[in-house]
Amino acid sequence: MMNKLRLIYGKSRDAIYISQEDTIKIFSKAFEEAELPVVKSPNTNLVDMMFAHPLTDGYESTGEIFETVLTEEVDTRYLVRELNKTLPAGFIVMSAEYVSPNEESINLRVYGAEYVIGLDYTEKFKGKSLREKEEILVYYKKKMEMYLGQSQILVVKKSYDRMERIDIKPQIEKYTFNIDNTIDIVLSAGPRSNISPAIFMDGYAEYINEAVPYEVKRKRILFS
Repeated sequence: MMNKLRLIYGKSRDAIYISQEDTIKIFSKAFEEAELPVVKSPNTNLVDMMFAHPLTDGYESTGEIFETVLTEEVDTRYLVRELNKTLPAGFIVMSAEYVSPNEESINLRVYGAEYVIGLDYTEKFKGKSLREKEEILVYYKKKMEMYLGQSQILVVKKSYDRMERIDIKPQIEKYTFNIDNTIDIVLSAGPRSNISPAIFMDGYAEYINEAVPYEVKRKRILFS
């Protein structure tokens, strides 16, 4: 009997720069070293994995998802523990659960992703007083509110063979300003519509006519 398994994992530190291709190799090696009865692809001899929505290089995450199949059931707590023993620094499996083998593939069910975007004010804060720093934060928060409050949010989206200006307002599901001056935002993702935080922030930079350094962390992937 085949056992379909869904795992949630995180990437941090130097692991955020590891490509999707190498991520697959790292998990394949981890399953092998942990001696887990996982199904391998006959074409590559790597573990057969289906990722929900591969993460852009350079982004930290606590909510990446992939599914794989075991030839026999293994206790999930044991599986998570053994994988984390073998994974390199920056990777961590946070949970695993068995799901129905009849479910549609996870990558086809994704409709959104939640991110935390933090603007980097390091350069702007240099030589500033506490009051001046607060004024800077208020100024850029107001600019972001104005950007998000537009009836249309027109940005440039580049593809392999063309460049077009699109309205991403309908692809912004919701957003929240946090007390630490970061923004929680849910953007459309998946096979039908996909808006990256980079496109969102490029539009913001164009709107305020200023390049703003920022960091992105993906909190979770949303699927039906």
